Amino acid sequence: MALFEKLDINPNKVPNIKLGLHLFQIVLGVVIFILEIVLFRAEGSVINGNNGWPFGLCFLSIPAWIYLAMAPRFENTRKLAQPHVMVVTDTVFTIFWLSGFASQAAYNTANSCGQGCAVSKAIVGMAFFELIGWVATTAVSVYTLRYYQRTESLPGYENLGGNQNIDPDKAAFSMAPHDEEAYAPVQMDDHHEEHHDGPYDPDSFGARYDNDTAYRPHSTSPAPLDNPFDNAYRTHSHSPSHSDAYGDPYGSQTSRPHIYAPPVAEDYDDDRPVQFPNANYDRTMH
Repeated sequence: MALFEKLDINPNKVPNIKLGLHLFQIVLGVVIFILEIVLFRAEGSVINGNNGWPFGLCFLSIPAWIYLAMAPRFENTRKLAQPHVMVVTDTVFTIFWLSGFASQAAYNTANSCGQGCAVSKAIVGMAFFELIGWVATTAVSVYTLRYYQRTESLPGYENLGGNQNIDPDKAAFSMAPHDEEAYAPVQMDDHHEEHHDGPYDPDSFGARYDNDTAYRPHSTSPAPLDNPFDNAYRTHSHSPSHSDAYGDPYGSQTSRPHIYAPPVAEDYDDDRPVQFPNANYDRTMH
């Protein structure tokens, strides 16, 4: 056991190593299964327990492959991947395939292969490599058990599906951000950083600009105009600077037009002579 502790093994590589070894075993198992069928149909070959046992191991190993290769890789089934059970399973099937290798070799020694001895010898070779594969997975399971006893976690399986599986070459050319800057606020306004702690000012936005524009001629709203209908008999101003042509019935007709208001009594109480308004009286009827 001290040998595994001295080996400099990256725990994150253990899941892929274990999976690769089991895939190697599955490929060899499929080949052995096909060769056994060919041997069964060979002329003069005898079907007995010596060649039937390796054939049956191909089916018997399927549940073990599923458990050992898949159970530790998924979070929902990882609790079933107990390290002691995996060591026992790998060890048992190592013994099974050792017996299968020896059984097929004894089949050849007994000349029970008939015309299919070449195929039977190929099965013996495949069974040997199958045995080596199970020895290797047993060693990985023992390392997993030792690692679990030290850290109470499976080596590398906890990190499956994380960011460490991203190809660094692809990540280098990715336009997606990978740091905290990905969550920085987007500055959509040039004045985004301007903050005002006082009450709301409707002219605060226009105050950012010194010059008036066509859409905002004044920085503040102009004073509202007087409503001429507030008082129908309002008093007219006699200020010389604000002459009202319609407010004075004798005023100049060429003056600037204003809204008409009825005259009041004070407008007629003066010493000016009575006169007709300006008009073309030549067109009167005779």
